[in-house]
Amino acid sequence: MTNKELTKEEKEERIKRLATVVCICKGIPLGKVLPAIKACDTVEDVNRMAGTGSGGCHGERCGPRIRMLLKKKHDLQDSRPATRDTASDKEE
Repeated sequence: MTNKELTKEEKEERIKRLATVVCICKGIPLGKVLPAIKACDTVEDVNRMAGTGSGGCHGERCGPRIRMLLKKKHDLQDSRPATRDTASDKEE
């Protein structure tokens, strides 16, 4: 086996690690990006908060994934029923 060949376990670990990394250039994991997604509404704001988008590809790889996560967040917010005002608020 050469240095470039990976065992099945190594391949599975690499796939698992890549699946949870949002910014490949800087190795920023999904766990660091999700709080930024919750707090921000734009890719630029997420990049500032999480450190994504400033690697070698300048956001070409992580930008689409961040946009997808933001879209899912907005879709979830739009699908939630609107909160009702309390009766006391309406009477005033």
